[in-house]
Amino acid sequence: MKRFLFIIFSAMFLGNGFLGITNAHGGEYDQGKSLYNSKCMICHGANGKGDGPAAAAMSPQPKDFARPEFWQGDVDKKITDTVRNGLPPMPAFSLGDDEIKAIIAYMSHTFK
Repeated sequence: MKRFLFIIFSAMFLGNGFLGITNAHGGEYDQGKSLYNSKCMICHGANGKGDGPAAAAMSPQPKDFARPEFWQGDVDKKITDTVRNGLPPMPAFSLGDDEIKAIIAYMSHTFK
């Protein structure tokens, strides 16, 4: 009986630890999703294909994040540099390091 209770409490403790890890990453993902939706989706679209409502009027067209080619090389640096400096016709955005990291986390989990 003691062994059974030990196993139950151990499982509960480990489960809470894993949930804590998931929630920490979930918070970054949720922040990234919110930032993507407010800053990026208008041009890049909900599915990251570069087909947002404003994309038709742009030249060149927004990047398609669903294409495997986009994810080659140092993608974190590519996204960070583009967000900070812009890439015509995309403007630069004044976002903090944690905000950019959150956008990258959302994009890599959603479009990669």
